[in-house]
Amino acid sequence: MSILDSILSVASGGATGILGAGIQSFAAYKTKQLDLQAEASKQAHEVLMVEANAKIMQQEWNARAQVATIEGEARVEAEDAKAFAASMTSEPKQFAAGLAASPAQAWLMFLLDFLRGAVRPVMTFYLCILTTVVVYQAHAVLQDKGFGLTVDQALATYTRAIDTVLYLSTCTILWWFGTRATGKK
Repeated sequence: MSILDSILSVASGGATGILGAGIQSFAAYKTKQLDLQAEASKQAHEVLMVEANAKIMQQEWNARAQVATIEGEARVEAEDAKAFAASMTSEPKQFAAGLAASPAQAWLMFLLDFLRGAVRPVMTFYLCILTTVVVYQAHAVLQDKGFGLTVDQALATYTRAIDTVLYLSTCTILWWFGTRATGKK
């Protein structure tokens, strides 16, 4: 064995040791990278689970809010119905009922009851007739092109008259016969 063999043995042993240490360090590095990737994947999964849970909770709260809104609206409508029913019974059927009065006063109360009871049907009938008359008269004006109106002016007058009378008639009829909503709280 010569010195050269000894030096080569030491050098090759050292190189092999350094190479082994490098491979071990590289393997440890790769293992650490895989561990970090696994941890990142685990964290990402947990974030997705938290987001999914948050979406589910949001949907649940939205559903609860919708149920609460519907229940509140139902309660308001029930109270409106009670108030409307109470208003229907609060007005006397006849002013003269149970009144001890002279014949002239009794006749006056009867007349008052009659007029009060006739307002709605008379007003409704009148507006329906008025709507019909105005439509026919406006149509006649448009056909005759009378009163010195141009065709455009006659058409505008015709349209305006019909719109106004229809608005008034519809408003009155629905006011009389529709249920008027009380202010919602």
